[in-house]
Amino acid sequence: MLQGYNVVDFAGPIGLLCVLIVGVGEIRRWLSSPKQAQYVLGAIFGLVAVIEMEMPISPFEGVIIDLRIVPVILAGAFLGWRGLAVCLVMAISTRLYIGGVGAGSGVASVVISGALGALWTSATRAHLRRGFWQLCQLGLISGLSFVSAALLPADIAIWFVWNAAPILWLIYLVTIPIVGALIQREIRRIETEHFMREGASTCPDSGLLRPASFIRETLQLAATEPKGTVAGLLVIWPVYAKWLGTFWGSGLTSRVQAAMAIALVGRLTHSGRIGLSRHGHLLVPLTAEEVAQHRDATESLSRRLAQTELRLSAGQKFRFGAKLRVLPAQNDAELFDLLQSVESIDSPPAESCDGQPTSYAAAQAGNGTRQSRDSLFAKLDATLAVSRTDTVRLND
Repeated sequence: MLQGYNVVDFAGPIGLLCVLIVGVGEIRRWLSSPKQAQYVLGAIFGLVAVIEMEMPISPFEGVIIDLRIVPVILAGAFLGWRGLAVCLVMAISTRLYIGGVGAGSGVASVVISGALGALWTSATRAHLRRGFWQLCQLGLISGLSFVSAALLPADIAIWFVWNAAPILWLIYLVTIPIVGALIQREIRRIETEHFMREGASTCPDSGLLRPASFIRETLQLAATEPKGTVAGLLVIWPVYAKWLGTFWGSGLTSRVQAAMAIALVGRLTHSGRIGLSRHGHLLVPLTAEEVAQHRDATESLSRRLAQTELRLSAGQKFRFGAKLRVLPAQNDAELFDLLQSVESIDSPPAESCDGQPTSYAAAQAGNGTRQSRDSLFAKLDATLAVSRTDTVRLND
């Protein structure tokens, strides 16, 4: 049996597992893409498993006893296949690098643990809220990873089963449910934050109207105000290097949107009603006069945006671009159709290489094969055909 002082040696590795709890909450909030978050969290879980293997108890030459199973089984339970794959690659590579007679058994235990976590997720998927009992079940099935001891030499395998396995399983039974419950609490908090954000009429980060709120307020404005109050939309596509969003997180998109909205204040009649599409485009209602004079309006906005710079909290500043398109609507019915279809409108052509404002003619609508479509799509094509596009670059 492992001695008491050996068990105390696991206090440090157990404390290290707290990194998983913090990582799940902060990384998931920081990264806008769930797929990116899975990969990054998988790397964090894998790193914890690697560090666990660097803090082992080694009763025999080439055999290490550690808590690598805990982050691996939790990765399988909470990170999806992408995060689990990254975690497995890191843990397996490290165990093979350490080597020794226990390398094969160690790799097998890692693979089994990851599979157990994934199977637990599949089996408990029907539960909207996994309770502590389900997490205790995850701790119980972690003992199945000990079957990898069959790959050890017979005398070492017998010693492991009778001396190390009971203590390790007891540690698993305590740490896996507790750490898993804390990770799940972070996931629930993120879901709650997301639900509250979706329920709000404005985006808390950029202060702009959410898609549903923008559509509702724009239609209400068109219905209650005199004719010509809303005669079209200005669509703005923010353009910046993708790596900036990965490096600075999802908050960068909101910073760009807010900077563009500030640049529009006082330049358009309805600059106080700027909204967002589901893809992050800025949407601004335009009056009939602004639609009729869209060339002058977009050129004025181009000059205004060209004087805008974005500074991040650490003092960095960078150059980004914007694509503008005016979409007219002749009546309330066309406005409704336009608001419903704006998500599917293609982005304007790419900007020029010289960094100067560049004008583009919108693509001509359709061809002979489209004539059989109903009037809704015909009106949308006509709207796109008469629209105007400008690309501007925002300078530092």
